[in-house]
Amino acid sequence: MNDNAKSVRGYDRLAMVYRGLEICLFGNALLRARLALMDQLPPVGRALVLGDGTGRLLEQLCITQPDCRITSVDQSRQMLNQQRRRVERIGALDRVDLIQADARSYDVPKNHFDLVVAAFFLDCFSEGELAENVPRFLAGLRDDGTFYFVDFVWPSSTWRRRQATAYQWLMHRFFRWQTGLPNRRLVDLDSVLATQNLVLTDSADRLHPMMACRCYRVQR
Repeated sequence: MNDNAKSVRGYDRLAMVYRGLEICLFGNALLRARLALMDQLPPVGRALVLGDGTGRLLEQLCITQPDCRITSVDQSRQMLNQQRRRVERIGALDRVDLIQADARSYDVPKNHFDLVVAAFFLDCFSEGELAENVPRFLAGLRDDGTFYFVDFVWPSSTWRRRQATAYQWLMHRFFRWQTGLPNRRLVDLDSVLATQNLVLTDSADRLHPMMACRCYRVQR
């Protein structure tokens, strides 16, 4: 079995228990982080959502952006099935395109979206993959488009960093076992984003010592 097939099968297996795993480790902190700045987003016409898993953010985006056409990309068919059920339940399925694809090979239309969302998604990539793919994802944004970023970040205090190291070791070990995730540590995502032409417009960095939710504007 190749690495991609193992990853897909792993996330398919986890789809039904993913929410329970989140609660066991972080309570509702992950959900709060995902939605922290959702109400701060301006009205948008087209949005790209990358790797939203079971679709809790996607569901809320459909509610808060009733006129938005949304493309949701995920490699797991079972995760997409859960997304489908969520958006169908709120009557939004007709404006959501669910695409099963590895985001690394997904052909992002350039200058097409007003909003690109990556929530607890970029932490799955290696430094090399981020260097190659983050510019591709951001190229999908129109001028002055918004990049909605939610993810794990390294805390500033020493003891919090030690705590984060333990959590990251546990999570990466678990996902490596289940999905073949190659990462053994969290890449410094702040450093990655600092290399892009992004201007921070909103931030909710105090939700949790290990998590950040931010809105960036693309500056070209």
